[in-house]
Amino acid sequence: MNVRLVCLLLALASPALVHATSEQTAPAEKAAVLHPLKGIVVDVMTSRQALMVKHEEIPGVMRAMTMMFRVEPEVLEAVKKGDAIKGLMGRDEHNRWILRDVVVVAAAN
Repeated sequence: MNVRLVCLLLALASPALVHATSEQTAPAEKAAVLHPLKGIVVDVMTSRQALMVKHEEIPGVMRAMTMMFRVEPEVLEAVKKGDAIKGLMGRDEHNRWILRDVVVVAAAN
């Protein structure tokens, strides 16, 4: 009798455990999606740890536009307004736009 009860409880609990596990891993998988980006720095927003970038179209993802991206602190020191940059655009675990692996391809005059 006890074996049947244990089997029944395991069978009922399994779908709930699988669902809970997939919800916990979903944000990390989403954050891993990054797209190549090329653009011009319009503003360095130190207080927001972000850059305002006028970027080219990202085919199949987004039309060309100007938008804010959060960046690592060292990027804020390496770029300036008017620099042409490239990097990888995506979203972080809080669904904020981020820019990673930023490289200055042409410095502003």
